Amino acid sequence: MELGLYVHLPYCPSRCPYCDFWALPYQAGRARRLLRALPRHLELLAPRAGGRRLATVYLGGGTPSMWPAGALARLLEELDRGLGLLPGAEVTLEANPGTLSAAKLKALRAAGFNRLSLGAQSFSAQTLALLGRRHGPEQTRRAVAQARAAGFHNLNLDLIYGLPHQDRDQAAADLQAALDLEPDHLSLYELTLNPATTWGRRYQKGKPPLPGEEEILAMEGEARARLKEAGLERYEVSNFARPGRACRHNQATWRGADYLALGPGAHGHLAGRRWANHPDPEQYLAHLARGEEPLAFCEKLSLRDQARERIMLGLRTREGVDLAGLAALLGDDPRRLWARALEQIQEQGWARLKENRLVPTAQGLDMADSAAGLFF
Repeated sequence: MELGLYVHLPYCPSRCPYCDFWALPYQAGRARRLLRALPRHLELLAPRAGGRRLATVYLGGGTPSMWPAGALARLLEELDRGLGLLPGAEVTLEANPGTLSAAKLKALRAAGFNRLSLGAQSFSAQTLALLGRRHGPEQTRRAVAQARAAGFHNLNLDLIYGLPHQDRDQAAADLQAALDLEPDHLSLYELTLNPATTWGRRYQKGKPPLPGEEEILAMEGEARARLKEAGLERYEVSNFARPGRACRHNQATWRGADYLALGPGAHGHLAGRRWANHPDPEQYLAHLARGEEPLAFCEKLSLRDQARERIMLGLRTREGVDLAGLAALLGDDPRRLWARALEQIQEQGWARLKENRLVPTAQGLDMADSAAGLFF
């Protein structure tokens, strides 16, 4: 089974009002301290790999692209030295368009980064200002052109819909602006509101200035049709890709593969053991200074829980759930264990049994959480 690595670099230019990820305003001194400590954590992680090299690496955050290209290149060198990268490994960097330049992108590509995920979010200058983003539409367009020139042939754009004051025409214009850039992959997320965020305290779903449910459904339907016309197939609830350009790191995670975790707040999974690192960089660094793993929590999942997690994740993907894999994991037939759930999910029209797979329908992808709930 493939091994991946998720690296969380938690610093951002500023805190966006809608974001509930673990992130902090960028401070150069603290960022440098964290960077110097990551190789120490890597030494603690390496034995867990059991000699396996990395098939995928994903640098997320935060805004990893804020860090100098040289620092990111050295980090990738450390990863290759400490764990090893397989030939053809997918190496993704999340990036804010406002933190990139032609020279930086060339340096990143030369260092070994081969997949770029740009947080475009919108192509409306007004909406980007409302979102608290520090880039404008032209910076996204320029970053895409520079990335292509630098040799990035696997490029994702993130978009958000269902935003304050947004209507169907504006959402469609955002999507068309993204498609005009011919991305290889597009992640299309409905705005989510967490009560702990500024927007979570200010806004309420379905109430002005947020669009109502009918408007949201119309945005979704029109977007999916337009994406399909443009050659980007929906392969997960919120993700669309051209053939061969689905995110390998995320796919492996959804299939229940192993992935290690580096950096504050990063989550990992290995052989049924799930853990998270301390999100607070100071606690994270203090543990490493004592030669300890900086764990916030660690739990061992039962075989039944591992199976349910694979079902939950698989029902969010077009390829669905591998029932033969579940049988091998459990030593029992999932068709027997969850006979009633399998009957119900088909009665609802949310999934179909196809040989040894439970494959969600288009409606089922929209109802993924409810469909997974049948198995719990």
